[in-house]
Amino acid sequence: MKNYILPNRRLGKAAYSKNSILLSAFFLALSSCETAQIVNPTTTDFDGMYAVQETRPEDNYLLVLHKKADKPNTLTLENLANLVKSPLEARTSGNRLFIAEQAFTNNLGAQYTISGDGKIIDNVLTLHYTIKGYNGYSGAVYAKKQVGGTNQMSGQ
Repeated sequence: MKNYILPNRRLGKAAYSKNSILLSAFFLALSSCETAQIVNPTTTDFDGMYAVQETRPEDNYLLVLHKKADKPNTLTLENLANLVKSPLEARTSGNRLFIAEQAFTNNLGAQYTISGDGKIIDNVLTLHYTIKGYNGYSGAVYAKKQVGGTNQMSGQ
């Protein structure tokens, strides 16, 4: 019977040093990682009056947005396109505004539906909407938020 010598399974000094350096580097890199933060979009204050300037100055009008106290992230829009006289409901998320399709009646009694979306940047509201019904159309509103009751777009 032959005697076999089992190989030495212990790591040599060079292999041990290499593994401990790699392991230390791994833990150092892991410890320097920052914990991911959950970012909530900042809430924009849409509440207020907005001056809408049309191509013809006599067609300019005010659009009014009010927060709904009973529904979070919801507001009413009044006088959209200087046509929609009954208040519409819109949802907000960050600086975005969403108008789900909803019905309204114009001042002549005709039925329409409206939907749209927009955003506010630096107190300027950009709103795109579509009105469906007899002679419906798509439009856009660019309106400056009014501060202290003054019309900042016209300087009045």
